[in-house]
Amino acid sequence: MTAPPPPVKPPPHPELLRQAAEQFGTPLYVHFEGTVRERCRALVDALGGLPVRVLYALKANATPALLRAVADEGLGFDAVSPGELALLAALGVGADRVLYTATSASDAELEAAAASGALLNLDDVERVEAFGRIAPGAEVCLRFNTGIGAGHHRHVVTGGKEAKFGIPMDRVGQVLGVAARHRLRVVGLHQHAGSGVADPADLWLAARALVEVAGGFPDLQFVNVGGGLGVPYRPGEAAVDLARLRTAVVERTLDGLAAAGHPDAEVWVEPGRYVVAESGVLVVRVHTLKPTADRVFAGTDSGFNQLLRPTLYDAYHALANLSNPDGPLRAYDVVGNVCESGDLFARQREVQELRRGDLLAVLDAGAYGVSMASTYNLRPLPAEVVVRPDGRPDLVRPRLTAVQLAAAVLGGDGPS
Repeated sequence: MTAPPPPVKPPPHPELLRQAAEQFGTPLYVHFEGTVRERCRALVDALGGLPVRVLYALKANATPALLRAVADEGLGFDAVSPGELALLAALGVGADRVLYTATSASDAELEAAAASGALLNLDDVERVEAFGRIAPGAEVCLRFNTGIGAGHHRHVVTGGKEAKFGIPMDRVGQVLGVAARHRLRVVGLHQHAGSGVADPADLWLAARALVEVAGGFPDLQFVNVGGGLGVPYRPGEAAVDLARLRTAVVERTLDGLAAAGHPDAEVWVEPGRYVVAESGVLVVRVHTLKPTADRVFAGTDSGFNQLLRPTLYDAYHALANLSNPDGPLRAYDVVGNVCESGDLFARQREVQELRRGDLLAVLDAGAYGVSMASTYNLRPLPAEVVVRPDGRPDLVRPRLTAVQLAAAVLGGDGPS
């Protein structure tokens, strides 16, 4: 008989999390560099021996210390904004390791991306036309919407008829004509079905559509099957099967490319969440306990401005009481300090009994946590700590005070 999943997911290194919170204060993002490196190595090992490039989608988490670790492990990068390009350049990442995936990009953005030396990945026929005028004869990758979407929430499904991304497959001939007119060499085909994909084999459903048209692109060097690999957010969920990614997606795509006349082509994959999600914990402190007729609201010193996923995607993040780990389980609505009704981490979630002043860990917050954080309500961003593989905590971003944040907002309009 299979044992039931634990009611509460255990936090990583709880004593270290407690010490970091006491030393640096809360709210605090704690990133474990060793976990990031382990995930990078797991991907590289699982796909070893195949003509594959792994790119990290840095929109998931752009903390520089983690980007350095990803680069050290040999991964390339998928960038989506001029700021991300500038950050990678400042970190010394060569343009040959960067794919720039543009969406709704202006001519100025295309020009800047082209000047960086990164390979552009374009998802609109008109933008291919514009890029052809900017950089005739250049190499380019094309992002297609294969009509296949997948993901944990409709807001992260990036393929299918309702998605804004990608060139429709019925416009392959049109975009080939545009590329030929400007002498653009289409070296890559790309698709991204969505995020939080539990079964890697789902990626093949979309990649197959690219393989079927690959023969029409004589300069093709790779097919990018996308990323979006999920992680086990809930207690008892299984980790993604990387062996299945190899056999059901990468090897099948390579076989299809060979049959289409491209035996030397590569397969690229671009995970973001898989690399960093489990490496990050948001540590908050419980400030209030407000009982009502049918529930208890546990108020914390953080909010959806610092971890947006539960509000935006109805996403699940496991919670663990670091101060009272052996307490009896109680159900709470765990909420934040932002003046919005949607400001919450969980509704009616069982967690070890909470008391005012307790430290609460919000787990698996390394992806789309700090990278989506804001100063809404003029509350400063959390401080960030990176725990090195030897267990040493480094403060990589201090928390601004309210006065410092106000000064930053005032800028040149401050008192004279």
